[in-house]
Amino acid sequence: MAVDYLSTLNSKGSGLNITQLVDSIVAAEIEPAKALVTDKSSANDLSISEIAKFRSRVGNLQTALGVADGARLYKLASTSAAISVAPSGKAALTPTSVNLNVTQLASPQVLEFSGYSSKGASVPPGTLTIDIGAWSGGSFTADTGKTVQTITLTSSNATLTGLATALNALTGVSAQVVGKGDGTFSLSVVSDTGQASALRLTASGGGPTDFDTTDGSNQITAAANAVFELNGITLQRATNKVSDVIAGADVTLRAVTSTAETVSVSKDKDAAKAQLSALVDQINEMRSYLNTATARGLNGAESGALAGDPAIAAISRELASITTSPLKGFSGGDVYLAEVGVKTNRDGTLSLDNTVLEKALDEKPEKFQAIFQSANSVAAGNMAIGFRSSATPPAGAYAFDYDSGTDAATLNNEALSSRTNSDGEREFYKLTGDFAGLTLLLTSGTPADTSVYIGSSLVDKLTSYLDEINGSSGQINKKETALNEKSSDFALEIDALEERAIDLQTRHMRRFAAMEQAVTQLKSTGEYLTTMMDAWNKSD
Repeated sequence: MAVDYLSTLNSKGSGLNITQLVDSIVAAEIEPAKALVTDKSSANDLSISEIAKFRSRVGNLQTALGVADGARLYKLASTSAAISVAPSGKAALTPTSVNLNVTQLASPQVLEFSGYSSKGASVPPGTLTIDIGAWSGGSFTADTGKTVQTITLTSSNATLTGLATALNALTGVSAQVVGKGDGTFSLSVVSDTGQASALRLTASGGGPTDFDTTDGSNQITAAANAVFELNGITLQRATNKVSDVIAGADVTLRAVTSTAETVSVSKDKDAAKAQLSALVDQINEMRSYLNTATARGLNGAESGALAGDPAIAAISRELASITTSPLKGFSGGDVYLAEVGVKTNRDGTLSLDNTVLEKALDEKPEKFQAIFQSANSVAAGNMAIGFRSSATPPAGAYAFDYDSGTDAATLNNEALSSRTNSDGEREFYKLTGDFAGLTLLLTSGTPADTSVYIGSSLVDKLTSYLDEINGSSGQINKKETALNEKSSDFALEIDALEERAIDLQTRHMRRFAAMEQAVTQLKSTGEYLTTMMDAWNKSD
């Protein structure tokens, strides 16, 4: 507290400590309001800190879910590095074992056009027609199911690089200009793998005849199918990734083998139990944290830092709903976590009943798989389902209806468009609405009414929701933004109160100074009168 030297020295004034008095008056008016704002600011800062902790917890759970996404009941194995195997997600895995002996890998056709002085070397303008098909004994048979493609070279793109760019824009063709290392450059043209994916380039209009391969020239490597024995039966496939020898798995042929190798699918129940237990622990960690952070503090208990926050309460409810609601869209019907031994406790945390889990692994393994892997399928064996990477269709079982009279199809009563793809197969698809990005492929035969299943796993549902709330426009970021804005507002309120205190102090000091001056004058007048009276009394 400042010392009021003026009041101390001015013995003719009121004798009051004016500075102390003014400070007390100002404090009585300002400090309660300032304390209230400070308390609110401290609580807000605590919420900011707690939201940061919550974001970190969400990030930890997201990481755990990323690991859990690879969890599986079935273990896939190969006895040779020449053959690899991985889940495809296109069908349910079942225990099995097959013997594979790879005698030939699928390869693309490779063409080389050499002897050019630079990447930008000029080539004659004109038209090239590209057919896809198979070469045999110097003769080419075009695949009538593949679209004939053409490119036109003009003065603007009639260079080696321009030709490579034009070829790369085609389906089933890739091209690049490569330096040979001897000062010359070659154009490399590569087809897709498979004997029926070879290319024939035909020049017309007196144009780029150097790139005409109608005589079978310029071939470095012939297009070939993969050839392998499956349990002694010789098979061929156009690619080295084979999806139809083990249901639910992609087998990739990487090298020729000298003997039959074993590729197997087997249950690994111990690993499955450990994976589910770890997932339950991670969910419980988040659930317990939210219970503490949002606790109301009843019966004298301390309330949580996020108690009463509607946004966090909504997130907590949604997370609880995800773990208690059935998983929809699986061909075997809705899946409840209780069916695999995951039970919900009164506080919202989960517990694991190993007896129920053990029985589920033996009798209903698909229920366990639904926790970790989403599954999309069509009941009809001649149809398959696919999605663009950006597609987010709602989980559920939907009716596909086909009207042969109008050749029109619907999914869940929504009209589907149709087309024929480059392989000559019929496709039904959606570009808008809930099913935007979905494609139903007719692999053989004719369309018929069937069921389409879009199943979303627990891991994928949690991942999708956490990505939503923890994204740049999610609830957590919005909450942080709102709290930071409040923090700024509180700082401005404190500044305004301090400015008001200075203003009050100035005004009160001015008033008391005037009062002090008046008191001093009155005392001076009194002393003068007293002196006069004393003088009169003496004269008498």
